Amino acid sequence: MSTPILAAAAVLAIATYAIRYAGLRASEALQSTDGLARQMDRGVIILLAAVSATLALFDGHDLADPARVAGVVLGGTAALLRLPLVVVVLVAGVSAALLRLI
Repeated sequence: MSTPILAAAAVLAIATYAIRYAGLRASEALQSTDGLARQMDRGVIILLAAVSATLALFDGHDLADPARVAGVVLGGTAALLRLPLVVVVLVAGVSAALLRLI
């Protein structure tokens, strides 16, 4: 192997461990406040909802078909009802498939 490749691998390894160490130190500092932990949990939920909405409503640059939107809405409703994951996936998939047949 050439020297530049080895140097790049060494830099990436050091940077990876530095980021991991910084994450551990930051999590220790941030765990002390309950309000911040709640805000982080809410942020994760909001981010997941935004990604789900984007994937449900758009197909590339175009709007998604209504069957996909309905499948995501029904799957999300099943998830909010705390049904098992298999049931949530089946509700979303079967409803979208049936709507596409119509």
